[in-house]
Amino acid sequence: MVDWRKARETFDAEAVSIMRFRAKIIDVGCLNHFSRVINTIAKLAKTCILRLTSDKLYFILSDKVANGGVSMWCELNQMNFFDEFQMEGVSAENNEIYLELAPENLSRAFKTAQNAKTVKIKLTNKQCPCLTVAMELPSLSTSSRIVTHDIPVVVIPRKLWNDFREPTVPNFDTAPRMWNLCAASL
Repeated sequence: MVDWRKARETFDAEAVSIMRFRAKIIDVGCLNHFSRVINTIAKLAKTCILRLTSDKLYFILSDKVANGGVSMWCELNQMNFFDEFQMEGVSAENNEIYLELAPENLSRAFKTAQNAKTVKIKLTNKQCPCLTVAMELPSLSTSSRIVTHDIPVVVIPRKLWNDFREPTVPNFDTAPRMWNLCAASL
């Protein structure tokens, strides 16, 4: 994988303050579906790359297959999950954000959200860059409870973005064959 120590040292800190990401899930079905996707990814790897664009989210695992690692490319249309979705990348021509995160942390946050009225996800800069997941949970009183999880992330510099491009998949040549099935009468 990438040597993140070197990447952090050479990364332009101003770029972090320029990037914005905010999303909101209200629909319970969308919340459950997104949570299942996160749980599946958390079972596959300890870290993954989250690529955010204006219309899609990508979860990318690119461990070395030759060393027994797993590769995965998960592409999600944001409109299928989020009721609100706002994103600004590093610049107008590079309107993307690449983050490294531990999917297990995101999975734990979404386990809390199973009964949530709303879930908000936001890129924040507290001591370090974080994905802040805030859930509005029902309570017995008239006011709702807000539970917040700050998930530390590493912002990946632009010069490393090419390491996380969509893999090429060979064209498959398949043809179904239907066998004649004869029923024997007794």
